[in-house]
Amino acid sequence: MALNLTKIISGVNETLGLFNRAIPIYKQVSPIVKNVKSAFSTFTTVKEEAKKERIKEMKKFERPVSILKKKNDSNRGDFNLDTLTFFQ
Repeated sequence: MALNLTKIISGVNETLGLFNRAIPIYKQVSPIVKNVKSAFSTFTTVKEEAKKERIKEMKKFERPVSILKKKNDSNRGDFNLDTLTFFQ
């Protein structure tokens, strides 16, 4: 089993050539990957904020209905907005 110096040097040269091609690609791609991650987290945050805003808007509409229910229930004992009957 003889070690050939030219084969060792050739293997090292090929490995270094591979690194010389891969490093610039990595340097170009890594900022893109980081931006995609931050964009995804920003999208998630915006989505959560939009959900909170919808909940706030829904609560604004619930309050007048509940106040109306209370007023009408105190005036008439049999009136309920959930079960309106048009014909009896």
